[in-house]
Amino acid sequence: MIRNSEDVLLTEIKQLIMSKREDEYWDFKQAHHLSTADLLHDVICMANNKADRNAYIIFGVMDQTGEIIGVEQDEKRRNQQELINQLKSKKFAGGVRPRVEIRTLIIDKHEIDVLIILNTMETPYYLTESYEDKKTKRCVRANHIYTRVGDTNTDIDKSADINDIEYLWKKRFGLHLSPYEKLMYKLKSKETWVGKEHNFYNRDNPEFTLSVVTGEKESENAPEFYAYTMTNRSVSYGIITANYYGTTLNSKEIVYLDGARYVTTTPEWGFINFDKYHQESISYRYFINQDINHLLHHFLFKEDQHEACIARRRFLEVILIYSDENERIQFEKYVSCNKKVLFQYLNLDINDDVFDESRTEEVDSKRIEISKVLKRMLEEYRDYKKQRGSFN
Repeated sequence: MIRNSEDVLLTEIKQLIMSKREDEYWDFKQAHHLSTADLLHDVICMANNKADRNAYIIFGVMDQTGEIIGVEQDEKRRNQQELINQLKSKKFAGGVRPRVEIRTLIIDKHEIDVLIILNTMETPYYLTESYEDKKTKRCVRANHIYTRVGDTNTDIDKSADINDIEYLWKKRFGLHLSPYEKLMYKLKSKETWVGKEHNFYNRDNPEFTLSVVTGEKESENAPEFYAYTMTNRSVSYGIITANYYGTTLNSKEIVYLDGARYVTTTPEWGFINFDKYHQESISYRYFINQDINHLLHHFLFKEDQHEACIARRRFLEVILIYSDENERIQFEKYVSCNKKVLFQYLNLDINDDVFDESRTEEVDSKRIEISKVLKRMLEEYRDYKKQRGSFN
């Protein structure tokens, strides 16, 4: 299981607060905006940020010191629906408005509101009709493009520099991405792909294609350990290839499990060593969340097929999914330093042999058990990191 998104956000926001500075994609506010025009201006600047990622306006934090004061007593506090309604009532170019969410986090016993401005390729966001706050006389101007450079927003009465505006238009058409980066972006939207079984193309950019070549026969080798979690243990293999104008961008092995009722890319191999000579080590399988292998794993999954859903659930019970490559490296070190914990969960003595790499059903059964324990330890590791990252 991937870390809960609320936990990931909490950890990130804590790190930004501890930095005691603002930057290209985050801004601290002592309280919610008094002026709707200032709120709108800040949201547009963040939606047009050049960091090419989600941006945050963090309410309840002093912008100079990073001191947490909370928003519990803030009379101007807005909820998500109020924020969305305020954006809906403004006339944005093409009717395309920034997408926002608001989350409330508890940090140092205070409530912190985090306004998340989601990253999209629909930049630049700008108004086609000026909006003036009648109370403060602050005005967000029509056809002015605002952005954020470093920790500074474009002035409300000015437009961004021409090079920044050019970047935002390039982003809209994907011109800032390499073909591989664009492929990764498009794989995140499975609904934009057209085709069936073996050949697919992207509806918006047909130059991107996916092709599947299946093996002619069932594999003669013993199946991988995860095949033993299925009702039908037979496996066969194939290849999925991603192409751009006929040039291969990526190629991954795929495996047909449970009598071909479920198909997935094969997970990566991971190894955890308990001695410097690597004579005592365990192997397991994993995905990195949102990398090419994991995205293709999602692409191949037929969520409308009941049997495929059951097989996928059993498959993921023994496959680790890391949030990123750094988490994989750190977790393997964590397990390596906690061999005793691993063996306790396996109900084994510390001197028992679990390092047999031969391919037998008994060994694969042991590997299934080890994988389930590693998934348990991964959740405990994340809880441990979360506690260490606390402000207590």
